[in-house]
Amino acid sequence: MAIKTKLHACAVPTLLSLALASLGLGALPASAATLDAPLYERPALHSELAARALMLDVTRAGDQLLAVGERGFILRSQDNGQRWQQVPSPVSVTLTQVTFASPEQGWAVGHAGVILHSSDGGRSWVKQLDGNQAAQLAVDAATAAHAARPDADTQRQLDDARQLLDDGADKPFLAVHFFDAQRGLVVGAYGLAFATADGGAHWRSISQQLDNPSALHLYDILELDGNVFIAAEQGLLLRSSDHGAHFTALDTPATGTLFGLLAGREKSLLAFGLRGKILRSDDLGDSWQTIANDQPVTLTAGARASDGTLLLVDETGRVLTSQDQGRHFTAAPTQASSLTSLSETADGRFMLAGVRGLSAFSLQDGQRSSAREQ
Repeated sequence: MAIKTKLHACAVPTLLSLALASLGLGALPASAATLDAPLYERPALHSELAARALMLDVTRAGDQLLAVGERGFILRSQDNGQRWQQVPSPVSVTLTQVTFASPEQGWAVGHAGVILHSSDGGRSWVKQLDGNQAAQLAVDAATAAHAARPDADTQRQLDDARQLLDDGADKPFLAVHFFDAQRGLVVGAYGLAFATADGGAHWRSISQQLDNPSALHLYDILELDGNVFIAAEQGLLLRSSDHGAHFTALDTPATGTLFGLLAGREKSLLAFGLRGKILRSDDLGDSWQTIANDQPVTLTAGARASDGTLLLVDETGRVLTSQDQGRHFTAAPTQASSLTSLSETADGRFMLAGVRGLSAFSLQDGQRSSAREQ
C-alpha cells in the first residue's frame, strides 16, 4: 500500500471504519459557531444514547471503568458497568483507545491525531495534541535527523513528514501506552509514533526510531519484561529492548495485519489479528508458533484475567479463552457482536465494547456455554 494514499477500510480494522458512519443518536444541537470548527476542535455533543454507540475501547481506572468511541464520546461507570455517564469531551472525532497509568492519570487517542488527557480519573479531559501539531513535530524531527545525517533515508523521512503537514489533521492514532504517569507512547496510521517524558505536556516524533521504512500502520503497544512491542500492518512486529530508543522488526510467520498483543505469564507473548491468526512466543519474540483457531475471523482485542486466563475477542462477538497461557483456546458466544475491546471489572466480570455499545461477560457463563456446545 502506498504511503500517500488515503486510509481505507482494508488497511484498518473494519470496526474502526464503522466509526465514520453517522448513527443518528439524537444529540443536542450545537451553535453555528461550534459547527464551523473542525471536529477535533469541537466538543462532543451530549446524547442520552451514547452508551449504545460504537465503543472502540474500555479500560479500568482504579475501581472505575472508562470507555471511548465514535463522535468523541467518553463514558464513565462507577458501578462495574451497571450504569454509564457521558462525560464532557473536547473533541467530536472518533476516539480509538484509552489507558490509565494510575486511577487519576489517563490518556485517550483518536482520529485527527488527537491526544486527550485526564488528571481526575476521567471526570474531565483536555486536548494535548492534534494532527496539525503532530505533523509539525514530525517535520521538526525529520529536519533535525536530515541535518545530522543527510542521506536518502532521512530525505525520504523528511518528505513524508512534509506530506503529513500538507495533508492536515486527517491521520488517526490507534494505540496509547504509558509506562508510568510521565513516560508514554502513541502510535497510529502511516507509521506515526510519538513519545512523551512529562505526562504529555510535550510530545516528540519517534517514527525515525522504528524499523518501518514503508510507514505501515501501527495498531497496538505492549510492555513485557523490559521490552516494548508494537503490532502493525502486513505482519510487522517491532520490538525495543532499550526502553523505546530503537525498534527493530522481528521475524514472524505472520503475513496479515496484527491488530493486538497480549502478555501471558513470564515471557509468553501472543500476537493476533487478521483472519483469526494467533501467534505465540515463549522467548520475547525470538521464535513463534501458530496457535489453532477454527474460525478465520479477525481478532480485535485481548485481555488477561486476574486468575491468569487469557481472553481474545473477534468481530463475530465470540470470546476465546485459554487456561494454558495461550497454547489452546475455546470459544464462547456472547449476546454482543463485532467486539472491539474488553476489560476486567472490579467484581470479576468483563466489560465488552463493540458496535452496539457496552455489555458484560463472565468467564463462568462462557465456560458453561462452551460445555453445552461440546
